[in-house]
Amino acid sequence: MYLPVSGILQSFFRSRSSDPREEIASVQSEDHTYERGNIAHRGPCPGLNALANQGYLPRDGKNITPARVEAALMTALHMDRVLAHTLASQLKPLCRDDGTLDLVDMRRHNVVEHDVSFTRLDFRQGDNYTFQPGMFSAILQDAGDGPTTIKTIARTYRRRQKEEKESGAPGLPLRLYFVSLVQAVSFLHTAETGGALSKEVLTEFYTQEKFPDVILGNEKTRRLSGLVGMTAQLMFYLLFKTE
Repeated sequence: MYLPVSGILQSFFRSRSSDPREEIASVQSEDHTYERGNIAHRGPCPGLNALANQGYLPRDGKNITPARVEAALMTALHMDRVLAHTLASQLKPLCRDDGTLDLVDMRRHNVVEHDVSFTRLDFRQGDNYTFQPGMFSAILQDAGDGPTTIKTIARTYRRRQKEEKESGAPGLPLRLYFVSLVQAVSFLHTAETGGALSKEVLTEFYTQEKFPDVILGNEKTRRLSGLVGMTAQLMFYLLFKTE
């Protein structure tokens, strides 16, 4: 998922939704057997795609409300309501007049989707939503023989920035720069696997668009403060570390 760092708490208190218990009950009642969805009905966010593939969101990827996303994040990924609502609220600019969106709407450029993705091509390259195996392999290479951590994510981020600059791509607007930082650490935070992601967990998530059992079964609460803290750590490594 993506969200700007600035104004996230204001977003929660300004647009707080109604009691989510009914939506949560609906999500819990669904079959969560994994079934890979058609790319034609998916967007560039592997997390939302995975939630649909595992039945926490509508499997056809259509007519999704932010409230349903909020409930899915709380149910599947054990996010507290503040974090889940804050993330889900970022989808509202993509919603139709009836308050729903389809996963393919996530492809709309420079709303929440942006260039300099770790695993997707830029919008100007004609396909900003299809998973790129070669780009994923580069993430694993950035981690060397060890797991993926905030330090190796910083290495990946710097590499992608360099690649973008060399290609003549325009830089990200400030808002989307912050979005990209949060996105970079979002899976690490969501996984809650001790600040490190194994090659196996990363591979299952990105290549199958599936949340591994080690994540779904870990009921430790994921909080907004943790996501903000990891984003701050990433910024520190980007600004002050040269490795």
